[in-house]
Amino acid sequence: AWETLATITPAGQLNDLALFGGFASAENGEETTLAFVNTLDDAGTVFQMSVNLNEGDADPDELILTMAHEFSHVFTALSTEIDRGAEPEDCDTFYSGEGCYRDGSLMAEWIELFWGNGLIDQIDPFTEASAAGGEERCLLNAGFFGPYAASSPEEDFAESFSAFVFRIEVDSSGQEDKMNWFADQPGLLEFQQLAIDAGLGPLPNNFEYCGE
Repeated sequence: AWETLATITPAGQLNDLALFGGFASAENGEETTLAFVNTLDDAGTVFQMSVNLNEGDADPDELILTMAHEFSHVFTALSTEIDRGAEPEDCDTFYSGEGCYRDGSLMAEWIELFWGNGLIDQIDPFTEASAAGGEERCLLNAGFFGPYAASSPEEDFAESFSAFVFRIEVDSSGQEDKMNWFADQPGLLEFQQLAIDAGLGPLPNNFEYCGE
């Protein structure tokens, strides 16, 4: 997991991770935590990433997708991207539960482009993202990479980013639009290029299909 993350991440960005570790999951439910990221300080300048060792051993392709997914939660949650001192009522972009996305941030632009037409108004930022929570939006919108992506803009960004980094073949024009947006962001395109240089991908599209 660490070797994959270090391979696809541009130089210097791993400094945002202060801790990287593993855990053995004892979950028996339908949705298993593959990994998670959390900030280690109030300002959001350093983070911890933890990886499910059991799930990583079981599916190596899923593991490397998860590394890209989780690291996107780091660089979209830095203090330069989100204002943790803002109050929800003062937020003009989207309040994530942790803070307000800054104007011009990656996530603010993502929400404006891909979560219009009332989609963002359906999201409770204080509710944990889950595949079950995104099922209805997934059924109605083929642009999502599965119901978990449809559960929140952050998970939509992360699932789409992992698909982009490892060049997963898209199923819809909505997914293609998201891939094109990533390709137009030089700092994000670099992740994909590093994966290509390392011979990682393309990976098969095993995301659950969205749309009717």
